[in-house]
Amino acid sequence: MSYLVGTDIGTLGTKTVLVDSEGKILSTAFEEYGVLNPQQGWAEQWPKVWVQATFKTIKQVVENSRVNPIDIAGVCISSLYGGSGIPVDRVMNPLRPCIIWADRRATEECRWVREKVGVDEIFRVTGNVVDPYYGYTKMLWIREHEAKVWDKIHRLVTPNSFCVHLLTGVESVDLSSAGNYGGIFDIHRRTWSEEMMNELGIPRSLFPEEILSSEEVVGEVNSEGEKKTGLKKGTPVCAGGVDAPVSALAGGAILDGDLASMLGTSMCNGFISHEPRLSPRLINFPYVVNGQEWTYSFTGVVTAGYCVRWFRDELGKIEKKAEKNRGEDAYKLLDNEAEKVSPGSDGLIFLPHMMVGERAPYWDEHLRGGFLGLSVFHTKGHMFRSVLEGVAYAMRYSIEAAREAGLPVNRVTLVDGGARSMLWRQIIADVTGLAMDYIPEAKGAPLGDAILAGLGTGVLKDHGVIESWLGDKVKTEPDPDRMRVYEGFYTLYRDSLEANRGIFRKMGELLRS
Repeated sequence: MSYLVGTDIGTLGTKTVLVDSEGKILSTAFEEYGVLNPQQGWAEQWPKVWVQATFKTIKQVVENSRVNPIDIAGVCISSLYGGSGIPVDRVMNPLRPCIIWADRRATEECRWVREKVGVDEIFRVTGNVVDPYYGYTKMLWIREHEAKVWDKIHRLVTPNSFCVHLLTGVESVDLSSAGNYGGIFDIHRRTWSEEMMNELGIPRSLFPEEILSSEEVVGEVNSEGEKKTGLKKGTPVCAGGVDAPVSALAGGAILDGDLASMLGTSMCNGFISHEPRLSPRLINFPYVVNGQEWTYSFTGVVTAGYCVRWFRDELGKIEKKAEKNRGEDAYKLLDNEAEKVSPGSDGLIFLPHMMVGERAPYWDEHLRGGFLGLSVFHTKGHMFRSVLEGVAYAMRYSIEAAREAGLPVNRVTLVDGGARSMLWRQIIADVTGLAMDYIPEAKGAPLGDAILAGLGTGVLKDHGVIESWLGDKVKTEPDPDRMRVYEGFYTLYRDSLEANRGIFRKMGELLRS
């Protein structure tokens, strides 16, 4: 039997799985790490933590599975959206930390792009707009603020491609990662836009010539890679892609109109489209399957799961202590309190935008989080439920933006850690009015990587096998009575966004003065 290895480099940790050719997971490994936040709204990571975690977890699954490395047919690596990419010199040494997806510092660079190039022109070519989220604006920030670093850059490398290079010695970039850079990728021709690169002053030489499909084999594990990972020298390594669409693939999103909502640190609502349906309200780039034709359009919230983790760490210390002392899950204990509270949290609205600034579909660099309507009547249970509801309101806001662009929403699957909460799944179903599928045993992006490795090496003949790999799905149907209640509170959420945009902008100005 042949075996496959899938690795996902996440924002807060790296996970690897080893599976057989029928999708059975034989071994898993996880390594946790953190994010550097040198200033408010900044988010960086040194690639060293990604490399160490990738090599360590691959080695662990190979050893723990007791599979003969010679029987491992292929490996694939996905990663968080690496924003600017890792600036490296000619020998691939990083010159500074990678400015990752959550970083919002490039506001002045966005103003410059709007004035010099224009949002309409950027959208015409790239299918995307102008915002600090995009990698090309983060590149411009390095150029403007760290000229000495900029002058030394030989390549800008995505996190997954950096690890692939260390394993194989081959430079690469995949379609999803190239497209997610934004303003330098032609979404219609599926290649670099030298026109936009010239307009923006971003040299073409900073990127590999060839853009590969996610399942395409980049190269083979070299001697050093064998030593670090336990993989056999000569094992094929596939290009991989951005973690959100790879996670969507692991959730079975393959049909036109499929929606996979990745409920992790951030929330990525990924809409699969088999024909061009582009909107400036969405982020658009090639999908990790059939990327030359299919498009992954997404919206989301930067701090969806992050809000829940923040609440647990800052306001759930009693629950965390119970978890440590008695082994009770802190999140489950908070869910139990929230279940006692009626839908709408007795008038408490939470805005789940806690990183300052928000990407699609909001496109507001000043947006912030907050509790609205808080009173002495409200308890911890009210506050935690309102956090879960706030993320659900944001998901509905995203779905409405996609429908406005003509995207169908036929099947919805929730994936990643937050989806484990039965309460949260029910709230999302009730707020959106859509049935939600959940795969209890889903392994997220690492399983998607294993699928891509199987497709790239020929172990899997086509993507028709995906459904058989996923296991049983749990369906959560919306409740009509709760839907009616949430209709009014969703309107309050939406109105609260608009009413506070000016206040958040002034708040930012005060903090900068």
